[in-house]
Amino acid sequence: MKQSNILFGALCLIIFSSCSTPKEIIKLKPQSDKTSWFYGQEFTGDSVFGVIAKVAFDEIQPPYYAFDVEVVNRSNMDYLVDPSQMFIVPLDGSGKPLRGDTIHAIDPEEKIMDLDRKLSVNASNRKNGLGLTLLAAGIDIATGIAVLSDDNPRNDNLRTDLLPVAMAANADNKFVAQDLNELRDAWKSTTLRKTTLQSGFSVHGKLLVPIFPDASYIQLNVPVDNGLIKINFMQVKFIP
Repeated sequence: MKQSNILFGALCLIIFSSCSTPKEIIKLKPQSDKTSWFYGQEFTGDSVFGVIAKVAFDEIQPPYYAFDVEVVNRSNMDYLVDPSQMFIVPLDGSGKPLRGDTIHAIDPEEKIMDLDRKLSVNASNRKNGLGLTLLAAGIDIATGIAVLSDDNPRNDNLRTDLLPVAMAANADNKFVAQDLNELRDAWKSTTLRKTTLQSGFSVHGKLLVPIFPDASYIQLNVPVDNGLIKINFMQVKFIP
């Protein structure tokens, strides 16, 4: 009877765990008649003081909105593209701000610096891990020799298995280093980076901004001197 109850409980656990609700899909649709398409992405944009911003929503990369942004400088002066100064304003259904503050985009330079710190710690851990592996191997060998040379039969099963544990820890550190390096490369090569843009030049990259799922509209703002390029998106949710 007790075994049957256990089996029934396990079956219920499997059934309920398989009934999890899929997460809703969030898309941002440009609120402008002036759009253009490129490889499935709908770009929209505007300009202030000769600086043009073209933006397309790419996807949700939890916990961020990912935008593809191109900035073109048509003014007669240099323009500093700084992703950390770009921000969104969440809007309600009537187009009013949902809260007083703004949500700034993630600064790639800070992210890369943070990853550099983590890689430095990881490199130190791997170096220390190599020493611990050698030490563990030495202890295991010494213990084995000691047991073999001991005439006491009670000690025949005394062994240390420190080497496999040390090697597993080293493997974990190696995988962490690979993940950190891949993430660092992505931030360096794909994101919109801080750039002094000369007249006639453009720059392109991804902009990541923390999501605000309760908003009806998202307004992306690109500062240009004392002005703002404002680009509005409707937040649309789909149930799988």
